[in-house]
Amino acid sequence: SMPSAMPSSMPLSQPRSIPSVTFSEYDLFAEAVAEAGSNGKGGVFTITPNVVFNLTSENLPIVINASDTIIQCGPDGSKTNECILLGGSRHFEIAGSVSGIELKGLAFIGATNIPVGALGSSNASATFDYCEWAGQSVGTSNVLIYNCDGSSLCG
Repeated sequence: SMPSAMPSSMPLSQPRSIPSVTFSEYDLFAEAVAEAGSNGKGGVFTITPNVVFNLTSENLPIVINASDTIIQCGPDGSKTNECILLGGSRHFEIAGSVSGIELKGLAFIGATNIPVGALGSSNASATFDYCEWAGQSVGTSNVLIYNCDGSSLCG
């Protein structure tokens, strides 16, 4: 005999999934990351392949302050997808005691300050996979790490 179908009243268990949205406009992208951070949720934020975000000094850095935040270029985070953050002062800041932060396949070009400010606490962590840095106008640092937790040893 044929097995009977599951009654529709029985709930199906759903695996917890991290929401994923694809962005081609910088302002919407920045707003979504900020909103996820303010809710403490994190998530996967995918930049549409072959997008250049032309930034100016008026674009504030995107603050990543929720754990498990993944920002990737295209569906697989490959640098061949060509997602470029061009110009501007600072592209990202990592803040707080966050972990599971991943930036994948992004090209940081021509920041006038530092492309990424890692300003979280000393137990914060971030991973940069297949990222590229070029043409920074000041200094030689691509990622500034400052993780003073307020001890007297922090100048």
